[in-house]
Amino acid sequence: MFKVFQASSPEVEVDGRTVLAVTSGILVADVSRELLESCNLPSIEPTGWYQQQAWLDTYRQINDHLGADTLYSIGRRIPYSAQFPDEQMFDVASALESIDVAYHMAHRNGEIGHYKYVEVGLDHYEIHCDNPYANEFDLGIIISLVERFRGRLQFDVNVKQPALNPEEDNACIIEIVRV
Repeated sequence: MFKVFQASSPEVEVDGRTVLAVTSGILVADVSRELLESCNLPSIEPTGWYQQQAWLDTYRQINDHLGADTLYSIGRRIPYSAQFPDEQMFDVASALESIDVAYHMAHRNGEIGHYKYVEVGLDHYEIHCDNPYANEFDLGIIISLVERFRGRLQFDVNVKQPALNPEEDNACIIEIVRV
């Protein structure tokens, strides 16, 4: 169980490629740089490791000052910024299954949560998100991957079960259904 914008411990780190998604998700570079600097992330190197709490503090500021739509936009950039197991991704199901793998590749040094892939039926999936990132951010990641791997198929993606009290338990379920 994770609280939104709260790392499980000060030792948890996130890789620089993932942090740099903020700069591509906020289209005004000066704004993203200013937000990162205000949270003690002044200079980000793609191969570096940074305190997850500082990154989550940045997300809280984005949420408070720019809104949830900006967190969604940043989430949509994650599959293009962070390291994913591209060799294992060839359709919607395999792309969704790869989210947890990518998440664990981009975080280290403690409990980080997960993105649990569940195959409900034919072309019907759920991702159970239990992590400290806002539900809008998670939705952005999932929609981005579905769009990238859907081919000519169409899918509805929606938050089936939102976090009812993110300050206490941020877990949510996102449903993906072929239409």
